Amino acid sequence: MARTILLVATILWSLGGLAGLVVAAVGSRALLTLLPPLEIDADALGGAITAVSGAVLAIAVIHGAVLAGVRRGHRLALTAGTLLSSLLLVVLLASAATAVTSLVRTPDLAIPLAAAASAALLAAAGYAVVTVALARELGGRPAS
Repeated sequence: MARTILLVATILWSLGGLAGLVVAAVGSRALLTLLPPLEIDADALGGAITAVSGAVLAIAVIHGAVLAGVRRGHRLALTAGTLLSSLLLVVLLASAATAVTSLVRTPDLAIPLAAAASAALLAAAGYAVVTVALARELGGRPAS
């Protein structure tokens, strides 16, 4: 189950990063019209989106590398996977808490913020499963 979740996460992080690059390349001007007034222009917004998309793609690559190592039974990959999944678990729980707090403060955005909180909690649950499974597998292996 942990390996399947890691595979799905790798795909989702990859799609998110690629979508961000598409928005940066062709949609930053349109996005700028949807946002409240900003002190930056469309080129700066596109640059920021590109930077974040690059980070998201890096996370996808890390997921893929961890998954490949775990499938091969490498102890270091189990350790890295346990750390990766536990870190993302905490980040997603904090993101869900932030969305809920924002929901209370801005009820006119209740639907998108509730959706964001729900998605973050669902992803956190997936990472919890991965964390526990990989930690158990790591604990059952002799040090090499």
